[in-house]
Amino acid sequence: MKKDQGILENITVIDMTEGVAGPYAAIALADMGANVVKVERPEGDWSRPANHSLVDGQENGQFISLNRNKRNIGLDASTPEGKEVLSRMLSRADVLISNYRPGVMAKLGFDYSNCQLINPNLIYCIISGFGQEGPYAQNPASDTIIQAMSGLMSLVGDPDGPPTRVGFPLVDMAAGNAAIQGILLALFGRLLGKGGANIEISLMAAALGMMTAGYTRFLASGIPPKRQGNANMNLAPAGAYKAGDGRYISIAILRDSHWAKFCAVMGLEDLINDPRYRTNADRVANRKEIDLIIEPMLASSGAKDWIERLQAADILAGPINDFGDVASDTSLTNWLPIVETMAPNAPWAMGTPIRLNGTFAKTRYPAPAKGENTVEIMTEFGFSADEIAKSLESGTVFKL
Repeated sequence: MKKDQGILENITVIDMTEGVAGPYAAIALADMGANVVKVERPEGDWSRPANHSLVDGQENGQFISLNRNKRNIGLDASTPEGKEVLSRMLSRADVLISNYRPGVMAKLGFDYSNCQLINPNLIYCIISGFGQEGPYAQNPASDTIIQAMSGLMSLVGDPDGPPTRVGFPLVDMAAGNAAIQGILLALFGRLLGKGGANIEISLMAAALGMMTAGYTRFLASGIPPKRQGNANMNLAPAGAYKAGDGRYISIAILRDSHWAKFCAVMGLEDLINDPRYRTNADRVANRKEIDLIIEPMLASSGAKDWIERLQAADILAGPINDFGDVASDTSLTNWLPIVETMAPNAPWAMGTPIRLNGTFAKTRYPAPAKGENTVEIMTEFGFSADEIAKSLESGTVFKL
Protein backbone atom coordinates (compact mmCIF):
# COMPACT_ATOMS: atom_id res chain seq x y z
CA MET A 1 0.00 0.00 0.00
CA LYS A 2 1.45 3.34 -1.01
CA LYS A 3 1.83 5.85 1.81
CA ASP A 4 0.76 9.48 2.15
CA GLN A 5 -2.23 8.94 -0.09
CA GLY A 6 -5.01 10.42 2.01
CA ILE A 7 -6.63 11.00 5.35
CA LEU A 8 -7.77 7.35 5.64
CA GLU A 9 -4.44 5.80 4.68
CA ASN A 10 -4.34 3.67 7.86
CA ILE A 11 -7.85 2.27 7.34
CA THR A 12 -8.37 -1.13 5.69
CA VAL A 13 -11.70 -1.81 4.00
CA ILE A 14 -12.96 -5.23 2.93
CA ASP A 15 -15.20 -4.56 -0.07
CA MET A 16 -17.71 -7.38 -0.69
CA THR A 17 -19.91 -5.37 -3.03
CA GLU A 18 -21.10 -5.46 -6.63
CA GLY A 19 -23.01 -3.12 -8.91
CA VAL A 20 -23.19 0.55 -7.93
CA ALA A 21 -24.18 1.50 -4.36
CA GLY A 22 -21.59 -0.58 -2.51
CA PRO A 23 -18.74 -0.04 -4.97
CA TYR A 24 -19.36 3.73 -4.87
CA ALA A 25 -19.17 3.76 -1.07
CA ALA A 26 -15.92 1.77 -1.21
CA ILE A 27 -14.33 3.91 -3.90
CA ALA A 28 -15.04 7.09 -1.96
CA LEU A 29 -13.13 5.62 0.99
CA ALA A 30 -10.38 4.51 -1.39
CA ASP A 31 -10.16 8.02 -2.80
CA MET A 32 -9.68 9.24 0.79
CA GLY A 33 -6.67 6.94 1.01
CA ALA A 34 -8.14 3.78 2.53
CA ASN A 35 -6.64 0.41 1.63
CA VAL A 36 -9.66 -1.11 -0.12
CA VAL A 37 -9.52 -4.83 -0.86
CA LYS A 38 -12.23 -6.01 -3.23
CA VAL A 39 -13.17 -9.61 -2.44
CA GLU A 40 -14.47 -11.20 -5.63
CA ARG A 41 -16.25 -14.53 -5.76
CA PRO A 42 -15.40 -17.11 -8.44
CA GLU A 43 -18.44 -16.13 -10.53
CA GLY A 44 -17.23 -12.54 -10.51
CA ASP A 45 -18.89 -9.20 -9.88
CA TRP A 46 -22.06 -9.24 -11.99
CA SER A 47 -21.23 -5.77 -13.32
CA ARG A 48 -17.96 -7.11 -14.74
CA PRO A 49 -18.13 -9.02 -18.06
CA ALA A 50 -15.40 -11.41 -19.18
CA ASN A 51 -13.37 -8.40 -20.32
CA HIS A 52 -13.83 -5.96 -17.49
CA SER A 53 -13.01 -3.00 -19.74
CA LEU A 54 -15.81 -3.59 -22.24
CA VAL A 55 -19.58 -4.07 -22.28
CA ASP A 56 -21.10 -4.86 -25.67
CA GLY A 57 -17.96 -3.54 -27.33
CA GLN A 58 -18.03 -0.25 -25.45
CA GLU A 59 -16.01 0.84 -22.44
CA ASN A 60 -17.51 -0.42 -19.17
CA GLY A 61 -17.68 2.99 -17.54
CA GLN A 62 -19.52 1.67 -14.50
CA PHE A 63 -16.96 -0.93 -13.47
CA ILE A 64 -13.92 1.14 -14.43
CA SER A 65 -15.07 4.28 -12.62
CA LEU A 66 -16.41 2.58 -9.48
CA ASN A 67 -13.46 0.24 -8.87
CA ARG A 68 -10.46 2.51 -9.24
CA ASN A 69 -8.04 2.61 -6.32
CA LYS A 70 -8.98 -0.90 -5.20
CA ARG A 71 -7.02 -4.13 -5.24
CA ASN A 72 -8.62 -7.50 -5.82
CA ILE A 73 -8.44 -10.87 -4.13
CA GLY A 74 -10.19 -13.82 -5.75
CA LEU A 75 -11.79 -15.79 -2.90
CA ASP A 76 -14.42 -18.49 -2.57
CA ALA A 77 -15.85 -17.59 0.84
CA SER A 78 -18.44 -20.38 0.64
CA THR A 79 -15.84 -23.05 1.46
CA PRO A 80 -14.50 -23.75 4.97
CA GLU A 81 -11.02 -22.76 3.83
CA GLY A 82 -12.34 -19.58 2.24
CA LYS A 83 -14.20 -18.64 5.42
CA GLU A 84 -10.96 -19.03 7.37
CA VAL A 85 -9.12 -16.75 4.93
CA LEU A 86 -11.84 -14.10 5.16
CA SER A 87 -11.96 -14.37 8.97
CA ARG A 88 -8.24 -13.71 9.20
CA MET A 89 -8.59 -10.71 6.90
CA LEU A 90 -11.49 -9.30 8.91
CA SER A 91 -9.54 -9.67 12.14
CA ARG A 92 -7.10 -7.07 10.77
CA ALA A 93 -9.60 -4.87 8.92
CA ASP A 94 -11.39 -1.70 10.00
CA VAL A 95 -14.46 -1.74 7.74
CA LEU A 96 -16.54 -4.37 5.94
CA ILE A 97 -19.01 -3.30 3.24
CA SER A 98 -21.45 -5.71 1.63
CA ASN A 99 -24.47 -5.29 -0.61
CA TYR A 100 -25.41 -8.92 -1.08
CA ARG A 101 -29.08 -9.79 -0.62
CA PRO A 102 -30.16 -10.06 3.05
CA GLY A 103 -29.21 -13.43 4.50
CA VAL A 104 -26.21 -14.08 2.26
CA MET A 105 -23.63 -12.81 4.73
CA ALA A 106 -25.28 -14.81 7.53
CA LYS A 107 -25.27 -17.92 5.35
CA LEU A 108 -21.55 -17.41 4.78
CA GLY A 109 -21.09 -17.08 8.54
CA PHE A 110 -20.32 -13.36 8.49
CA ASP A 111 -23.37 -11.64 9.91
CA TYR A 112 -22.74 -8.79 12.32
CA SER A 113 -22.74 -10.88 15.49
CA ASN A 114 -20.15 -13.30 14.10
CA CYS A 115 -18.02 -10.48 12.77
CA GLN A 116 -18.11 -8.86 16.21
CA LEU A 117 -16.56 -12.03 17.63
CA ILE A 118 -13.84 -11.92 14.97
CA ASN A 119 -13.13 -8.21 15.46
CA PRO A 120 -15.05 -6.15 18.08
CA ASN A 121 -13.80 -2.91 16.51
CA LEU A 122 -14.99 -3.75 13.00
CA ILE A 123 -17.35 -1.27 11.34
CA TYR A 124 -19.89 -3.44 9.54
CA CYS A 125 -21.91 -1.75 6.78
CA ILE A 126 -24.53 -3.62 4.80
CA ILE A 127 -26.58 -2.17 1.94
CA SER A 128 -29.84 -3.71 0.74
CA GLY A 129 -32.96 -2.86 -1.20
CA PHE A 130 -35.54 -2.79 1.59
CA GLY A 131 -33.59 -3.41 4.80
CA GLN A 132 -32.59 -6.60 6.55
CA GLU A 133 -35.98 -7.50 8.02
CA GLY A 134 -39.65 -7.35 7.13
CA PRO A 135 -41.78 -8.84 4.35
CA TYR A 136 -39.91 -7.02 1.57
CA ALA A 137 -36.39 -7.88 2.77
CA GLN A 138 -35.93 -10.86 0.45
CA ASN A 139 -37.49 -9.21 -2.59
CA PRO A 140 -35.08 -8.54 -5.46
CA ALA A 141 -34.31 -4.86 -5.75
CA SER A 142 -32.42 -2.52 -8.03
CA ASP A 143 -32.16 1.21 -8.59
CA THR A 144 -34.96 1.06 -11.17
CA ILE A 145 -37.32 -0.93 -8.93
CA ILE A 146 -36.71 1.40 -5.98
CA GLN A 147 -37.25 4.46 -8.18
CA ALA A 148 -40.63 2.95 -8.98
CA MET A 149 -41.67 1.76 -5.51
CA SER A 150 -40.45 4.81 -3.58
CA GLY A 151 -42.63 7.22 -5.53
CA LEU A 152 -39.67 8.84 -7.23
CA MET A 153 -40.83 7.94 -10.73
CA SER A 154 -44.28 9.35 -9.97
CA LEU A 155 -42.61 12.77 -9.73
CA VAL A 156 -40.56 12.60 -12.94
CA GLY A 157 -41.96 13.32 -16.40
CA ASP A 158 -44.54 15.60 -17.96
CA PRO A 159 -47.77 16.18 -16.03
CA ASP A 160 -49.82 14.37 -18.68
CA GLY A 161 -47.18 11.76 -19.51
CA PRO A 162 -46.17 8.45 -17.96
CA PRO A 163 -43.97 8.13 -14.85
CA THR A 164 -40.35 8.34 -15.93
CA ARG A 165 -37.14 6.83 -14.59
CA VAL A 166 -34.24 9.13 -13.82
CA GLY A 167 -31.65 8.20 -16.44
CA PHE A 168 -28.80 7.25 -14.10
CA PRO A 169 -28.66 5.21 -10.86
CA LEU A 170 -29.67 8.07 -8.59
CA VAL A 171 -30.92 5.88 -5.75
CA ASP A 172 -27.84 3.66 -5.80
CA MET A 173 -25.61 6.73 -5.56
CA ALA A 174 -27.70 8.16 -2.71
CA ALA A 175 -27.45 4.87 -0.82
CA GLY A 176 -23.70 4.80 -1.42
CA ASN A 177 -23.36 8.31 -0.05
CA ALA A 178 -25.41 7.37 3.01
CA ALA A 179 -23.09 4.42 3.59
CA ILE A 180 -20.05 6.70 3.34
CA GLN A 181 -21.54 9.06 5.93
CA GLY A 182 -22.36 6.18 8.27
CA ILE A 183 -18.89 4.67 7.98
CA LEU A 184 -17.13 7.97 8.60
CA LEU A 185 -19.37 8.65 11.62
CA ALA A 186 -18.55 5.19 12.97
CA LEU A 187 -14.82 5.71 12.42
CA PHE A 188 -15.08 8.92 14.41
CA GLY A 189 -17.08 7.11 17.09
CA ARG A 190 -14.36 4.50 17.31
CA LEU A 191 -11.84 7.24 18.06
CA LEU A 192 -14.08 8.19 20.98
CA GLY A 193 -13.90 4.64 22.30
CA LYS A 194 -17.26 3.40 21.05
CA GLY A 195 -15.79 0.36 19.31
CA GLY A 196 -17.27 -1.17 16.18
CA ALA A 197 -20.66 -0.40 14.66
CA ASN A 198 -23.46 -2.04 12.70
CA ILE A 199 -24.63 0.19 9.82
CA GLU A 200 -27.66 -0.73 7.73
CA ILE A 201 -28.52 1.24 4.59
CA SER A 202 -31.52 0.51 2.38
CA LEU A 203 -32.08 1.85 -1.11
CA MET A 204 -35.71 2.55 -0.19
CA ALA A 205 -34.75 4.74 2.78
CA ALA A 206 -32.12 6.50 0.68
CA ALA A 207 -34.67 7.25 -2.05
CA LEU A 208 -37.27 8.64 0.33
CA GLY A 209 -34.60 10.52 2.24
CA MET A 210 -33.93 12.54 -0.91
CA MET A 211 -37.63 13.42 -1.11
CA THR A 212 -38.11 14.36 2.54
CA ALA A 213 -39.75 17.76 1.87
CA GLY A 214 -42.36 16.32 -0.49
CA TYR A 215 -43.05 13.35 1.77
CA THR A 216 -43.44 15.63 4.80
CA ARG A 217 -45.89 17.78 2.87
CA PHE A 218 -47.84 14.67 1.87
CA LEU A 219 -48.02 13.41 5.46
CA ALA A 220 -49.40 16.78 6.53
CA SER A 221 -51.91 17.21 3.69
CA GLY A 222 -52.63 13.73 2.39
CA ILE A 223 -52.21 15.08 -1.15
CA PRO A 224 -49.56 13.31 -3.27
CA PRO A 225 -47.36 15.66 -5.34
CA LYS A 226 -47.80 15.50 -9.09
CA ARG A 227 -45.35 15.35 -11.97
CA GLN A 228 -44.19 18.82 -12.94
CA GLY A 229 -42.18 18.21 -16.09
CA ASN A 230 -39.59 21.00 -16.29
CA ALA A 231 -41.62 23.31 -14.09
CA ASN A 232 -41.10 23.88 -10.37
CA MET A 233 -44.24 23.73 -8.28
CA ASN A 234 -42.70 26.14 -5.75
CA LEU A 235 -41.45 28.86 -8.11
CA ALA A 236 -42.53 30.82 -11.18
CA PRO A 237 -41.28 31.54 -13.68
CA ALA A 238 -39.08 28.49 -13.47
CA GLY A 239 -38.29 25.77 -15.97
CA ALA A 240 -36.73 25.02 -19.34
CA TYR A 241 -37.15 27.64 -22.05
CA LYS A 242 -36.13 27.45 -25.70
CA ALA A 243 -33.89 30.26 -26.93
CA GLY A 244 -33.74 31.56 -30.48
CA ASP A 245 -30.82 29.34 -31.47
CA GLY A 246 -32.70 26.17 -30.52
CA ARG A 247 -30.84 25.62 -27.27
CA TYR A 248 -32.72 25.31 -24.00
CA ILE A 249 -31.89 27.29 -20.91
CA SER A 250 -33.02 26.88 -17.34
CA ILE A 251 -34.36 29.87 -15.44
CA ALA A 252 -35.53 30.06 -11.82
CA ILE A 253 -36.93 33.19 -10.18
CA LEU A 254 -36.17 32.56 -6.54
CA ARG A 255 -37.38 35.74 -4.81
CA ASP A 256 -39.74 38.61 -5.47
CA SER A 257 -36.71 40.89 -5.84
CA HIS A 258 -35.50 38.59 -8.62
CA TRP A 259 -38.85 38.98 -10.35
CA ALA A 260 -38.28 42.73 -10.50
CA LYS A 261 -34.78 42.21 -11.93
CA PHE A 262 -36.10 39.66 -14.43
CA CYS A 263 -38.77 42.06 -15.61
CA ALA A 264 -36.14 44.76 -16.05
CA VAL A 265 -33.99 42.48 -18.23
CA MET A 266 -37.02 41.46 -20.31
CA GLY A 267 -38.38 44.99 -20.66
CA LEU A 268 -41.51 44.05 -18.71
CA GLU A 269 -41.29 46.69 -15.97
CA ASP A 270 -45.07 47.18 -16.10
CA LEU A 271 -45.50 43.64 -14.72
CA ILE A 272 -43.37 44.12 -11.61
CA ASN A 273 -46.27 45.36 -9.48
CA ASP A 274 -49.06 43.76 -11.47
CA PRO A 275 -51.30 42.15 -8.79
CA ARG A 276 -51.37 38.91 -10.81
CA TYR A 277 -47.58 38.50 -10.46
CA ARG A 278 -46.49 40.58 -7.46
CA THR A 279 -45.63 37.66 -5.16
CA ASN A 280 -44.27 34.20 -5.88
CA ALA A 281 -47.61 32.69 -4.84
CA ASP A 282 -49.34 34.94 -7.39
CA ARG A 283 -46.87 33.92 -10.08
CA VAL A 284 -47.22 30.21 -9.36
CA ALA A 285 -51.00 30.57 -9.65
CA ASN A 286 -50.58 32.33 -13.00
CA ARG A 287 -47.62 30.36 -14.32
CA LYS A 288 -49.14 29.64 -17.74
CA GLU A 289 -49.90 33.31 -18.40
CA ILE A 290 -46.30 34.29 -17.55
CA ASP A 291 -44.87 31.62 -19.83
CA LEU A 292 -47.08 32.76 -22.70
CA ILE A 293 -45.56 36.22 -22.31
CA ILE A 294 -41.88 35.30 -21.90
CA GLU A 295 -41.50 32.29 -24.19
CA PRO A 296 -41.77 34.31 -27.46
CA MET A 297 -39.43 36.91 -26.03
CA LEU A 298 -36.78 34.33 -25.11
CA ALA A 299 -37.02 32.94 -28.65
CA SER A 300 -35.82 36.28 -29.99
CA SER A 301 -32.16 35.77 -29.03
CA GLY A 302 -29.65 32.97 -28.52
CA ALA A 303 -29.06 31.04 -25.30
CA LYS A 304 -25.64 32.55 -24.61
CA ASP A 305 -26.98 36.08 -24.88
CA TRP A 306 -29.88 35.44 -22.50
CA ILE A 307 -27.72 33.64 -19.94
CA GLU A 308 -25.21 36.50 -19.89
CA ARG A 309 -27.95 39.09 -19.47
CA LEU A 310 -29.81 37.17 -16.79
CA GLN A 311 -26.72 36.22 -14.80
CA ALA A 312 -25.52 39.85 -14.94
CA ALA A 313 -28.78 40.73 -13.17
CA ASP A 314 -28.15 38.08 -10.48
CA ILE A 315 -30.88 35.79 -11.79
CA LEU A 316 -30.53 32.01 -11.65
CA ALA A 317 -29.98 30.91 -15.25
CA GLY A 318 -27.85 28.38 -17.09
CA PRO A 319 -27.66 26.30 -20.25
CA ILE A 320 -29.20 22.82 -20.36
CA ASN A 321 -26.09 20.85 -21.25
CA ASP A 322 -25.39 17.35 -22.45
CA PHE A 323 -22.11 15.61 -21.58
CA GLY A 324 -20.48 17.01 -24.71
CA ASP A 325 -21.29 20.55 -23.59
CA VAL A 326 -19.88 19.89 -20.14
CA ALA A 327 -16.68 18.30 -21.47
CA SER A 328 -16.01 21.22 -23.83
CA ASP A 329 -16.54 23.92 -21.18
CA THR A 330 -13.14 24.38 -19.57
CA SER A 331 -14.63 26.86 -17.11
CA LEU A 332 -16.45 23.83 -15.67
CA THR A 333 -13.98 21.01 -16.25
CA ASN A 334 -11.02 22.88 -14.76
CA TRP A 335 -12.82 22.72 -11.41
CA LEU A 336 -14.15 19.17 -11.57
CA PRO A 337 -12.57 15.94 -10.24
CA ILE A 338 -11.72 14.48 -13.65
CA VAL A 339 -9.23 11.70 -12.91
CA GLU A 340 -7.16 9.23 -14.86
CA THR A 341 -8.48 5.68 -14.76
CA MET A 342 -5.32 3.93 -16.02
CA ALA A 343 -7.67 1.87 -18.21
CA PRO A 344 -6.66 1.61 -21.89
CA ASN A 345 -10.01 2.33 -23.55
CA ALA A 346 -11.52 4.77 -21.06
CA PRO A 347 -8.67 6.96 -19.83
CA TRP A 348 -10.73 9.48 -17.83
CA ALA A 349 -13.48 9.32 -15.22
CA MET A 350 -15.38 11.69 -12.99
CA GLY A 351 -13.97 11.13 -9.52
CA THR A 352 -15.54 11.66 -6.13
CA PRO A 353 -16.52 15.30 -5.54
CA ILE A 354 -14.63 15.90 -2.28
CA ARG A 355 -11.93 18.54 -2.60
CA LEU A 356 -9.72 18.27 0.47
CA ASN A 357 -7.05 20.85 1.19
CA GLY A 358 -7.27 22.19 -2.34
CA THR A 359 -7.04 18.91 -4.26
CA PHE A 360 -9.25 16.11 -5.49
CA ALA A 361 -8.22 12.48 -5.01
CA LYS A 362 -6.01 10.86 -7.64
CA THR A 363 -6.05 7.36 -9.08
CA ARG A 364 -3.47 5.06 -7.52
CA TYR A 365 -4.68 1.79 -9.03
CA PRO A 366 -6.85 1.04 -12.09
CA ALA A 367 -9.97 -1.08 -11.70
CA PRO A 368 -8.47 -4.51 -11.05
CA ALA A 369 -8.95 -7.75 -12.89
CA LYS A 370 -10.51 -10.60 -10.89
CA GLY A 371 -7.88 -12.04 -8.57
CA GLU A 372 -5.21 -9.64 -9.82
CA ASN A 373 -3.70 -8.95 -6.37
CA THR A 374 -4.48 -12.19 -4.52
CA VAL A 375 -0.93 -13.17 -3.54
CA GLU A 376 0.08 -9.60 -2.66
CA ILE A 377 -2.97 -9.09 -0.45
CA MET A 378 -2.66 -12.42 1.36
CA THR A 379 0.98 -11.68 2.10
CA GLU A 380 0.03 -8.32 3.60
CA PHE A 381 -2.59 -9.98 5.80
CA GLY A 382 0.03 -12.30 7.28
CA PHE A 383 -0.41 -15.49 5.26
CA SER A 384 2.79 -17.45 4.71
CA ALA A 385 4.01 -18.46 1.27
CA ASP A 386 3.11 -22.06 2.06
CA GLU A 387 -0.43 -21.13 3.12
CA ILE A 388 -0.91 -19.07 -0.03
CA ALA A 389 0.33 -21.91 -2.23
CA LYS A 390 -2.04 -24.41 -0.59
CA SER A 391 -5.00 -22.02 -0.92
CA LEU A 392 -4.25 -21.50 -4.60
CA GLU A 393 -3.88 -25.22 -5.18
CA SER A 394 -7.22 -26.02 -3.49
CA GLY A 395 -9.06 -23.27 -5.36
CA THR A 396 -9.93 -21.44 -2.13
CA VAL A 397 -8.31 -18.38 -3.65
CA PHE A 398 -7.45 -17.69 -7.24
CA LYS A 399 -5.34 -15.22 -9.14
CA LEU A 400 -5.14 -13.70 -12.58
